[in-house]
Amino acid sequence: MDEFDLILRAATAALALSAAISIAWRPHRSRVAMYAAFAVAGIAAFMIASAPGIHAALGLAAFFINAWCLATPGVIWLLARALFEDRDGHEPWHVAAIGALVAVTLAGDYGRFGLGPLAERPGLAQAMLLAGRAGAVALLLAACTMAIRHWRGDLVEERRRSRALFVGIVGCAFVALAGSELVFRGAGAPLPWLLAGHGLLFLLAASIAHALARGGMPELFTAALPKPAAPLVLVRGDGVDAALAARVAERMAERKLWRTEGLGIAELAREMGTHEHRLRRAINRHLGYRNFSDFLHDYRLNEAAARLADPGEAHLPVLTIALDCGFGSIGPFNRAFKARYGITPSQFRNQRALARESASRSAAP
Repeated sequence: MDEFDLILRAATAALALSAAISIAWRPHRSRVAMYAAFAVAGIAAFMIASAPGIHAALGLAAFFINAWCLATPGVIWLLARALFEDRDGHEPWHVAAIGALVAVTLAGDYGRFGLGPLAERPGLAQAMLLAGRAGAVALLLAACTMAIRHWRGDLVEERRRSRALFVGIVGCAFVALAGSELVFRGAGAPLPWLLAGHGLLFLLAASIAHALARGGMPELFTAALPKPAAPLVLVRGDGVDAALAARVAERMAERKLWRTEGLGIAELAREMGTHEHRLRRAINRHLGYRNFSDFLHDYRLNEAAARLADPGEAHLPVLTIALDCGFGSIGPFNRAFKARYGITPSQFRNQRALARESASRSAAP
């Protein structure tokens, strides 16, 4: 059994490293690809760092491999954030938080074996180890939540299909392995448990390597089409769904459908007399949007900005304009508006009013 586990570890590590290199070396790779490469390589890091006797064999190198392994849940969270919520990049505090998680877990892990700064405090070391494992599980579950959220409105076909696979992989393999310390309270998982978990990781690494070898997952790892500056400007006019995309543009402009609160992809598909999958493909490939909420928000925010700048509507509360434009409440409207224009709706309205007053004084004789 022990020999089989070592063979399984070696095979999984080799497959995971080859897949990570393939992802990282792809042309036109996106930030998603780099997160994915780090996370896939993290599978290899886990297999190596958790192998019996590895620290005696590799010395200081084992410390860095272990740190890579412990950082993987945080990078998986960044991957989910970039892949499923289209949030490009990360903030400095994200890196600091992941680094702190790694430091806490490492200190606890080495301290329970009488090593490092917590060598003389095994109780604290155990507590820090369990806290680090709990943090890792929390990050992985948060990543799964991001994959589930807004699944219906995802316009990228391959990414939409990958959400369920992502939840299954992260939920079954990574959460189970990261949570094993919590289940067994630092005593170490029994070999049958480890073999089952390592078998899942082997199948995962083999599946990723196979998909990459066949040229799969290009839409996930390559840079997306540039988002149009104005809503419903065709970024690609060729293809079978181009006519549908143009028809969507006309219908949205004629009937101002974005004002409908709760408008979803299913309702718009019924309005257009087409299937949801065709509508998703048309909006994504021919209009450049990756999720349905961005598609609607562009319309809503453009109309809201025009009305906030209109002196004839200066008497209307911001909430009234937000509701008229299709937002359900003031909170989401304020956040979306500030994300687009960098200021709140009230500040935007005040700036436009001051600009009009300044222009009037300049024009006065």
